Amino acid sequence: MTASKPSSVSPNKKIEHITRIQAPIETIWSALIDVHDWSWNKWTKLEIEASQQPKEEMQGKLRASYEGNDEWETFDFTFGEIVSGPNEYVLTWRGSVGPSGCLFRGNHSIRLVEEDANHTNGMKWTKLVHLEHFGGILPALGLGLPYETLDRNYLLMNEALKEFVEGKNKEEGP
Repeated sequence: MTASKPSSVSPNKKIEHITRIQAPIETIWSALIDVHDWSWNKWTKLEIEASQQPKEEMQGKLRASYEGNDEWETFDFTFGEIVSGPNEYVLTWRGSVGPSGCLFRGNHSIRLVEEDANHTNGMKWTKLVHLEHFGGILPALGLGLPYETLDRNYLLMNEALKEFVEGKNKEEGP
């Protein structure tokens, strides 16, 4: 069940989508933190050296395909907070343009929160909270990025990750 539609009337300021996934939090985290294999994600790739795993303050290249058609634009990014367990997992990254991000800055996070088994009939459910805050002159003017397209794509990313891990979870069984 996806509990989200295009997130707001101001996607140039904030985009947020919340999706419930029927899978253990560790399974989702494993797919999310493996940035070298985001085969499930047609809209965003986070590129770092192949021998490395994401860590705070590590820099890389973000590739964005606004239409999910393998036509990519590349941006610099830096990983922020990375938290792994036990009941919450967080992957964050940020990017900016101009001194101190005065023209543009984006702070992106994907947070996984384990839901209480007492409220999910004993099944493993995880809440995925996908969020980006934008700041700077360009977003304030609605310029710099196709914000409505990003809003759509973040929801599509959530749904693609959900489909990927729920399918994987069914293949592996209980």
